[in-house]
Parts: sequence; structure tokens; C-alpha cells
Amino acid sequence: LLKISEEKRTVSLLNQTTFALLGLTTALAWKLTDLSFVSSISGAVFGTALIFVYPSLMFRAAIKNLGDKATATEKKESTFAMLVNLVGIAVGIIGTKMALGSGQAIH
Repeated sequence: LLKISEEKRTVSLLNQTTFALLGLTTALAWKLTDLSFVSSISGAVFGTALIFVYPSLMFRAAIKNLGDKATATEKKESTFAMLVNLVGIAVGIIGTKMALGSGQAIH
């Protein structure tokens, strides 16, 4: 996912990444006092990623894996899927900006 080769994807790297993410989450939980803010941000980011971004990336990867076996229509659909991906990213950015502008949640 982060363009890390399979040789470098070790248990140690996974543990370090998990520790860093948990530390970041804990630090944010310490500072955030309004849970509706957290809900707004997670809805904006994860909701749009789940509905728009991930499916289009998976479809594009599936078509790419087909290589020359992919039909012209499938290749056009792959291009359209990337357009959906970009729209999803834009919606996520707008939702995040709206959530960030909806009050003082960080003290």
C-alpha cells in the first residue's frame, strides 16, 4: 500500500507502524473533548474512502492485472473508476473541511 516491497514488510515494521498509529490515536484522544467532532471526521474520511476510493482502486488494480486480456470497455471503465475516485477524494476533503469548521473541538 505504501509502496513498501514485500521483503521489507516485516513483523517489526508492522509492530512499529501499529505502535505509531496507536500513539497518534491516544494523543488525539487526549486532546479531543468533543466526540461529535471525531464522528464527523471519521465519517468524512472513512465513509468516502469506503464508498468511493477503495472500490475504484480495487477495480483499477483488477483491470491492470488482466493486462492484455482486458477489453477496451473494461479499460474505459477503469478510467471512469478513477474519475469516481477523484470525486470521492474531493467529497472527503469537503466533508473534512466542514467538520473542521464546525466548532472548537481541540482544547
